[in-house]
Amino acid sequence: MTDNGFSRRDFLKFSGVLAGAVFLPACANSMKKMEAELAVMPVDDAWTPHVASAWIPKGEHGNAYGVFKKTMEASTDFSWLSSGDSVFIKLSMNSSNPFPATSDPWALAFLIRLLQEKGAGRIMAGDSSGMESVHWTRDSQKGSSRECCKKAGLMDAIVQNGAEPVFFEEAGYDAYIPLYPKEPHHWREPLWISAVVKESDHIIYLARVSSHIMGDITSGMKIGVGFLREDSRKAFHRGGDNFYAMYEEINHVPEIASKLRLSVSSGRKVLATFGPDNGHVTAPASGLVIASEDLVAHEMLSYSWLLYNREHETGFFDSGVTGRLTRMRSPINRGFVWYTWRDGGFFQTPKIPMFIAGNIYAHPSIINAMNRKGGRPERIDWEQVNPSAETEMMADYIRDKIAAES
Repeated sequence: MTDNGFSRRDFLKFSGVLAGAVFLPACANSMKKMEAELAVMPVDDAWTPHVASAWIPKGEHGNAYGVFKKTMEASTDFSWLSSGDSVFIKLSMNSSNPFPATSDPWALAFLIRLLQEKGAGRIMAGDSSGMESVHWTRDSQKGSSRECCKKAGLMDAIVQNGAEPVFFEEAGYDAYIPLYPKEPHHWREPLWISAVVKESDHIIYLARVSSHIMGDITSGMKIGVGFLREDSRKAFHRGGDNFYAMYEEINHVPEIASKLRLSVSSGRKVLATFGPDNGHVTAPASGLVIASEDLVAHEMLSYSWLLYNREHETGFFDSGVTGRLTRMRSPINRGFVWYTWRDGGFFQTPKIPMFIAGNIYAHPSIINAMNRKGGRPERIDWEQVNPSAETEMMADYIRDKIAAES
């Protein structure tokens, strides 16, 4: 249940009724289009992005600061951080639901501790929650990101470790600045971005690994949506064929891209179906914490881990029946826009592409990121800081998914 008294689960039931009257095109058509584009994409031999990860045995995370630190240091050398620099930790806090529906308080506490050890000065952490939880305009507001943060268990991790909580809507509707991603992009109007991006020297994304009813995955690439004011969120949800490209391009706004140093995801638990707020939660015997300076490498490992948890840690009903709701992502999005903004009819929102994940390189957001880069990576350089015989089967699955030739 969100702070507005209307849960995403309730909304999905509502949208499912609407979707029953809608003709759904074959998902395979969109997927074939993406895979055809991937097939002719050149390989950038100079691009071998690095991503580091560590296995966190279930129940042992409280004593895992050493391995967490080792993972972060394997992903970046922290040469970008000078003594006294300010850092903003962008949380994933779409609702008030606890991890893995939101960022992991465990990872947040350890990340703050590590930044302090490395000499950071002012450390801020926060977000603005999704429209189901915090719906605000220039003239009205329902819900509170601060309350979502408390209920999700993140506030204690912030204040008890000496960081500063920041919630974008509290600064007011005009505390947003009109910006554009670096060309080329798919935004027809400026992105209204929280001014917090100008208030820190560095930005770190602290994501989670989760299914998303519309995007299939939400992790590092989609976390930037939280920077948007509600009118820009509406424009993005009405992006039609450009839906996935538009959220990926938030990360290319120069005021973000020039400061984004690291993306971190905790996959100790995974929201394997539905998402982003509700669904089947997995808690494998060994979870995964992921970190990279490269968003594509980070996304590839997160996506692989999501799919592993869907296939190997999720029962038939959740993975086979509930998971199929993602095929209705376009009418669900239309219902979401209509219900949230009550602006226009159900069919006035353009449909978004529907597909079933196959080759994860062919996800539209990843395709867009690689096109902006000029080609696909030659390979993903994945470093496990603590591999073991117990995790080898899971590691083999991930290697197969991120293989460039797959």
